Amino acid sequence: MGEAVTPTAHTLIGKGTDVINRRTVLKALVGSILFGRTAHAPAAEPPSSKALHGASAKGRRFLSGLFDPALGLLPEYRGAKVYWLYHDNYLAAKVLAPTDPALAGKITAAIRGYGIAESGKVEILFGEAAKALPFRHPRVVEVKRAGDKLVKAEVAGKKVFKGWEEYADLLFLAALASAKTDARQARQYFGKGMRLWDGVGFKDRVAKRTGTYAAYKVALALLAARKLKGSPAERRALVERLLRQQGTDGGWVTDYDGKGKPLGQANVETTALAVLALDEAGLAAADPPGN
Repeated sequence: MGEAVTPTAHTLIGKGTDVINRRTVLKALVGSILFGRTAHAPAAEPPSSKALHGASAKGRRFLSGLFDPALGLLPEYRGAKVYWLYHDNYLAAKVLAPTDPALAGKITAAIRGYGIAESGKVEILFGEAAKALPFRHPRVVEVKRAGDKLVKAEVAGKKVFKGWEEYADLLFLAALASAKTDARQARQYFGKGMRLWDGVGFKDRVAKRTGTYAAYKVALALLAARKLKGSPAERRALVERLLRQQGTDGGWVTDYDGKGKPLGQANVETTALAVLALDEAGLAAADPPGN
């Protein structure tokens, strides 16, 4: 996630990775901004836990169906010849572990077999990042060639990434990374990220330049909203957008336009993040009121 942008899912974590307080005036408009409704439109029922679990299950089936037993890994997307240890397969193993521990174990074993222990950033999502901040520019490592297939990994380099606060994904990752050590700072990062939300997606530096939105940023926002107890309106808007972006095959395409039209193919990284976020949303739906 960040400026080193590519049109595939690997914009996630660094790769292609003056506000006037008008609350009184805007309060009446919040509903329409978040949900695309007019002020007089009746409120729809929020997505049920059953719907969230069903979407997550479809996403997991999509991921399982991509497994390549020859390499013990998932390709970037169906038909791809590139297999990313980080972030794709690391995330896939985490997502599949609760429902298919045997498959998750095979993926994890394959990752370890290549001798790359971490990416230095995606581990933030699971509290496994030793020192994720400050963010650093990523570098791509070509790990192995197997015929026409190529195994790669994205890992944090040494150069500090300046200007990272212009990217919604990195703001939400920073919020998650700071949550335990500096709650006030974490909420500031989260708030800054949410101010980039325009009702369709996060209009950060990348979106302004390309004219497209990224579904994985919605997923990261939802994960941060759950951790930092974002408002019900914020969480609901994010959940609804993620559900709209899921394909009939169960996967998620990274990029989409201003009308929500997916641009590209469903891929491992974005799908895994969407499933993680919807899992958390399902747990949040069971929280007592006010949480």
